Amino acid sequence: MDKTYKAVPYKPGNGENTYEERFCIVSTETGEILDDAQGYGYKTAQKAYAAWAYKNRDRKKDKEKQKKERHIRKWLREHGDFAEAMEDAAFEVEKGALGPDEKFDAAKVREMLQSAGIEVDFTAGELLKVWKNT
Repeated sequence: MDKTYKAVPYKPGNGENTYEERFCIVSTETGEILDDAQGYGYKTAQKAYAAWAYKNRDRKKDKEKQKKERHIRKWLREHGDFAEAMEDAAFEVEKGALGPDEKFDAAKVREMLQSAGIEVDFTAGELLKVWKNT
């Protein structure tokens, strides 16, 4: 992956103040400062990269993800009995009734879907994640 930007250290503020070293995102082609946190800079290069990636993310993917989450929430409302079964299974796993090594994870949800004979157009992991957040 060929990046056209990099995080570089600098000292923000005018020459009088002795602030700690901060990082900003600079274009590797032109040397222009692309992001400096409104003049304050980022405490670490990692945080500068994370902020730059977030500000320049593909918003189309965000919308697709939200659409899929709405679809899964609707499915959960329509299949309340399965949602209750998930709740019961999670409770049984939490209290240790199914064994000390048993986990309520995507594999367990996949197993529950298969045993109920339910075909879905999303993964068990996606279902589990949306179920946990509702």
